[in-house]
Amino acid sequence: MIASLRRHALTIPTQTNLPLWPKETRGFPNVFARSSLFNAASLRKGKRRQFKKHTVATLKDAQIIYSGEELRQDDEDVFLQILHIARLSELGTRVFFTANSIITELGWSRNGASYVRLSDCLERMKVTSVEVILHDSSANEKRCYSGSLIRLFRWRQDLTEGSTTREWEVLLEPEIVALFNPCSYTQLDWRLRMTLPPLAKWLHSFYHSHAEPFPFKVETICRLAGSEARTLYQFRYKLRLALELLIERGFFLTAVIDQKSDLVKVERAAERKRLE
Repeated sequence: MIASLRRHALTIPTQTNLPLWPKETRGFPNVFARSSLFNAASLRKGKRRQFKKHTVATLKDAQIIYSGEELRQDDEDVFLQILHIARLSELGTRVFFTANSIITELGWSRNGASYVRLSDCLERMKVTSVEVILHDSSANEKRCYSGSLIRLFRWRQDLTEGSTTREWEVLLEPEIVALFNPCSYTQLDWRLRMTLPPLAKWLHSFYHSHAEPFPFKVETICRLAGSEARTLYQFRYKLRLALELLIERGFFLTAVIDQKSDLVKVERAAERKRLE
């Protein structure tokens, strides 16, 4: 798939590398973190939906049009780790890693099921079409990224007796760097994220992308998270549990759902106060 970046006319980004964030964090575009592209559905939920030119729930300053299989938080975990590895190389070059190394980082069991799971996640993200339109009111313009999340991947297994080596190769779209301008991406606390269930993971990404979080309606968060809850009452209960967990883990100092307005009001903890 040919990816393009348009800014009034077709242009080629001059930046060829992702930002070099620290090893204990993971870089993630704000536009993805503030959307239902990687939704908060339970990983035990049944068959994933197929989308064709689906309008993803986002905040008002962006649009995402998506085609492909439904993406969940395990896909986001894999995508974050691939981006993390790729930040050390020029985009457009192949990135190599072993299956064992990435599975270990993801906290998955080192068994055949995890290899299949990793392959499935990468295949889902390869067979995608993502169009991201960003509205820049200060410059009175729109910017667009259109491409796939992963251009290609493949793996090689050493069949020598006693060997468990599986080497994987991934190629990212070079133009994805357009989503990593200094003010357009966030750095997630990786160790904390790995301790969280799906909805808490989504909230962790969402609120990481806001330096000073302001109140959102429960209904808005439900829509942005792509929740599978059947009713807003059911989602509110799950949301309250996730917020309490994020307080317990040191991400929030406070997090409440106002009974009158149904607004979610949170106060982020300072970095130094978060639990490791």
